[in-house]
Amino acid sequence: MIIALTGTPGTGKHTLAEKLSKKMKFNVIDLGKALGGRTEEKEVTIREINRAFKRLKKDNSIVVSHLSHFIRSKDIKLIIVLRTDPELLARRLKKRGYSLLKIYDNVMFEAIDGAYMEAVSTGKSVFQIDNSGGIGRCVEKAAAIIKGTGKGDSVDFSDKIIKIEKMLK
Repeated sequence: MIIALTGTPGTGKHTLAEKLSKKMKFNVIDLGKALGGRTEEKEVTIREINRAFKRLKKDNSIVVSHLSHFIRSKDIKLIIVLRTDPELLARRLKKRGYSLLKIYDNVMFEAIDGAYMEAVSTGKSVFQIDNSGGIGRCVEKAAAIIKGTGKGDSVDFSDKIIKIEKMLK
């Protein structure tokens, strides 16, 4: 089974992939590394993402990137979208040294369900996991989803849009 793990930058995708791979004995395919650096820091095309995936794909893998849901392959059986409260996300991105504009864009994208809606549009099975409360819960939740015994979280941060707008101005 190959799983795409996606979400807005800063939601904890790489941390979850690392911990989940140890628990489930899955490989991790980091598209950012495969494409020569973090994909959120440079422009990449969907074609480049798909080429990297084809070159690196292995069974029992987690493909991690904020763009992994764009992989056009029947080998991807499900997509997990990692979500984070936009206020927490803003703090994480600030610690990473993101510009105010980049923080604003990413936090608003999270608040409007951007990555989730893109993933849903693929027609694949999509599950959201809220990482606002810590990674341990996310590992257990993701493992259950992969085993077919769990379900995703219902996530809606749209009520925070006005607060975020004020916070980041």
